[in-house]
Amino acid sequence: MTMHKLFSALPLIGFVLLTNPPARAQFQPEEDANTATSEEVVLGHNGLRYRLVRDWAKVDRDAAPVINAHAMVEGSDGRYYLVTDHPQNAVVVFEADGTFVDAIGEGLKGGHGIDLITVDGEELLVHVDCGWAFTAEGKPERLNGSINLLRKDGTVVRTLPSPKELGLIAEDDYYNPCDVAVTREGDLLVIDGYSTDRVFHYNAEGELIRHWGGKREKGDPRSIQNGHGIAIEYPKDGGEPIVWVSSRSESKLKTFTLEGEHLSTIDLPGTFPGQPVLHDGHIYSGVCWSRREGVGERLSRSGFVVVLDRETGKVISAPGGTEPSYIDGELQPLFQDSDTFRHVHDLMIDASGNLFVMEWNAGCRYPYKLELID
Repeated sequence: MTMHKLFSALPLIGFVLLTNPPARAQFQPEEDANTATSEEVVLGHNGLRYRLVRDWAKVDRDAAPVINAHAMVEGSDGRYYLVTDHPQNAVVVFEADGTFVDAIGEGLKGGHGIDLITVDGEELLVHVDCGWAFTAEGKPERLNGSINLLRKDGTVVRTLPSPKELGLIAEDDYYNPCDVAVTREGDLLVIDGYSTDRVFHYNAEGELIRHWGGKREKGDPRSIQNGHGIAIEYPKDGGEPIVWVSSRSESKLKTFTLEGEHLSTIDLPGTFPGQPVLHDGHIYSGVCWSRREGVGERLSRSGFVVVLDRETGKVISAPGGTEPSYIDGELQPLFQDSDTFRHVHDLMIDASGNLFVMEWNAGCRYPYKLELID
């Protein structure tokens, strides 16, 4: 199965600022040029190349509609759980071959991230409601988000207390979490990436342990700006856990201790990296937008994937993007060189190293599969 995914007492009152909110997406399914053609597409570089599988998801859109197919996780039952923000269903369940199984969570809003947690011997889904809710017609409304623990039939077991309820965010401001990571001990780290950019660390019972992070002055390595994704890494040498956070609007991945001490920064010029995903010695991230030629304006209907070597921190493959190049140790700006993807939002990697690509604002598209070929 794929790895997923008492520091500060300063109040956050008046601190909230929304960064890069989700704009109104294209809510009616579009004819997909990628799906309409049988032409083989191979993407990637340097021994990490992939064949595009356009029709992995075998599902009746009326039975399990999606607006944005935002993120997916593999359960211990071998099934894949896709989180979406369609009001008819919060989670769409697939077999590994893409066969549709079920659609659950009607009425749960704002689906943006998903993970797994085991509580009292039962594996539950962790549903991240980012607070941006949509009608079936695509009318957006900004609300406060939430973190919900669900049974696999969609029943809500627990909703974590929000920072607003704990008095950490002003009444007239918002809580808009983007992603969650679960520790081996069953704690949850929530990144509030559309609002405070702080990490809120809870135990499984919903008690707040600590919070840290947030925006800081330009150039401060501790700063998190549009913290769109979070992951936990457990070093093979038995060292302390490492928290990975994407600072998306800075084009950086950053690492911290569980207490919030900054450890390192990886610059990814030309990218807007989303959720970091760690698997088999690599770090994967979806790129939500490409800049023109890597340095110009941010382009709509763009995106690609980056794969980094964990040991060196260098990008070695960029499916859908330009081949990574370093000059004097510095990564040259990457940019999209294929129109395959639109706003890559999150990734899932199976045991064979195949990628599943989730997108935002992509014409209500279901996930693509990228089959590893070398």
